[in-house]
Amino acid sequence: MKNSTLLILALFLGISAYAQNKSKQEVVDLIAEDTCKCISNKKISKSDKTEEKEMALGLCLIENFNKHKNKSRYYSKKSLDDIEEIGQDVGVAMTGMCADDFLSIFSSEELVDIVSDEDDDIGLENAVETVLTIEVELIAMNNDVISYIETKDDFDKTHVFLITEEFEGYELLKRSNFKKFFTVTFKEVELFDLSEKQYVTKKVITKLETL
Repeated sequence: MKNSTLLILALFLGISAYAQNKSKQEVVDLIAEDTCKCISNKKISKSDKTEEKEMALGLCLIENFNKHKNKSRYYSKKSLDDIEEIGQDVGVAMTGMCADDFLSIFSSEELVDIVSDEDDDIGLENAVETVLTIEVELIAMNNDVISYIETKDDFDKTHVFLITEEFEGYELLKRSNFKKFFTVTFKEVELFDLSEKQYVTKKVITKLETL
């Protein structure tokens, strides 16, 4: 009985961990896609009050954030207290997915006002850059036009980190440390990818620490 209980617990933990293996951007895209569908199904017209339209959009966002948040380690730690940050991430993705739906509901003046309000709330000059960390195994280094390292996480998923500036722990990047595990601190930046003909999210390493 004890062994069976331990086996069930191990399977449950494994399934839970696997369920959180999506990246931040993958979950943003899921939330954005479902929020687009949600807002298109709402009976909203341009003649409705701006407050009513913003409320409908906010409810769709909250509903789908709660639906998908646990699919990513990053968002599983977030709550509705972080809804402004979440709204900014999802809003950018939605403009590429359902811009026509937005334009059929909001006037251009309303969209400008919404963006302006968000900028005022954020205070761009005081914005704090999100810091992310992950534990990975160092497997390769590449010196190209932009240098980068290749790593693997506990789920055998490969992560590539660009090196764009000197950072704490850079001296640990040597072949003798291949197959060793490290904590990588990084930021996500949007860079234009010519092969994909669009902006994509890339990880830029800012700190490296031994485990």
